[in-house]
Amino acid sequence: MSRWPIVVLLGALLAGASLMPAPDPEPEPLAGVIIDRPGLESPVDASIWYCPWAQASTERDSVFALAAMASAGAEFTFPVAIPGEEPDTARLEMIGPGAAALSLSDIAQRGDSPAFIEFDDGPSAATVTVVGDVLTADACVAAGPDEWFFAGGSTRTGETLRLRLFNPFPEVAKVTISGFSEIGVEALGQLRSLSVNPRSWRDVDFEELLRQREALVISVRSDDGLVVPAMAFSNEADQAWWSGTGLSTEWEFPVARHLGLDDAAIVVANPGLAAVEVSVDVFTRTGPQRGAFIFTVGPEAPVRIALDDIPEAVIGARVTATSPVAAAVVATGEAGTAVTAGVPTARAWLLPGLRSTGADEGLLWLLNSGDEAVTVTIGVLTGVETINTKEVLEPGTIRRIAVDDVDALGYIVFAADPFSAAWSVTGTTGTAFSAGIPVPEE
Repeated sequence: MSRWPIVVLLGALLAGASLMPAPDPEPEPLAGVIIDRPGLESPVDASIWYCPWAQASTERDSVFALAAMASAGAEFTFPVAIPGEEPDTARLEMIGPGAAALSLSDIAQRGDSPAFIEFDDGPSAATVTVVGDVLTADACVAAGPDEWFFAGGSTRTGETLRLRLFNPFPEVAKVTISGFSEIGVEALGQLRSLSVNPRSWRDVDFEELLRQREALVISVRSDDGLVVPAMAFSNEADQAWWSGTGLSTEWEFPVARHLGLDDAAIVVANPGLAAVEVSVDVFTRTGPQRGAFIFTVGPEAPVRIALDDIPEAVIGARVTATSPVAAAVVATGEAGTAVTAGVPTARAWLLPGLRSTGADEGLLWLLNSGDEAVTVTIGVLTGVETINTKEVLEPGTIRRIAVDDVDALGYIVFAADPFSAAWSVTGTTGTAFSAGIPVPEE
């Protein structure tokens, strides 16, 4: 199946996307397909997105937000964790480039409802925002590593940490869960070769298993089959769900601290057997602080770097390391609780779900960590059209842009040079950080 060069995508947007090529043949359905190791893979032009933390109850609802570069249909499947029960399904159509949204409560209201979404054209993207007595959001995943890492969790008094293992496939999966913290490698022998039933999910709670950890790093490795994991961190203020990542020597955080979330920290996790040297650049709206933090992370250990000494309220960051690491930001305060993993740089980003509705304020965060100015085009995705504006990102700076278009269902942001993007939403019940979704270049 052919891939979309990014220059073609951007040209199509600037021209209003009036002429679109005929779609590729419809892909094979997910049913009966087992994706081979080493990791979760999904084709770019007709991807499958997995959303483990969707939930709907009397106190909460989930909004699925979709974006696609081409006109596309999206099939939703909501497995029921009862053997023999048929899944709930739904379908949305989009005129590309465009976006759409679906409330889970319109389909089912039975608490936890992990789901997967099959697009028949793309590139595409999906996010889930949980609203109600908490506010949390993040991008769903369409691809992943053979071992997932979650940095940013803790189990101090009043905090809970829950790992969800979602198996959307028709065969039993087995995984091994490992962990390390500031006290060393954790003894989690009871979580070796853990089974997850087909079309189902399983939760693992850590506040009793590993008490009073300040920086707890969890990894999930598939032994048989595959799962899609996600993590929930809760405290008295709010709840945050986020997706795991692989390892990299470079991570960017377009949003690292937010107004009302003053207790913010970057957690860097080194799962390797040798020490790693790490440098953290900090970016504000007035300029960069290169090498603001330089430190060593020991073997199989995390380091938690508090951002308290930086006076600016709006902060982005870039982490570079001499060997691959995992990294995340956790921010708490009177405005709620938010956690997000690091992202790479890219020349185009999809941000479905970014909007301001009711009392909830959505913000777009753009980071230019380079030494040259970057001109970005910001496209508002609605159900019927794309509206473009331009912004200049000065070298080594971060931009925070409030979104107020009442018709917005998401955004696309692109430039000739790489940068990074994320979004946040703040309401009366909390704050959420969501990673942007990079559009592959080929």
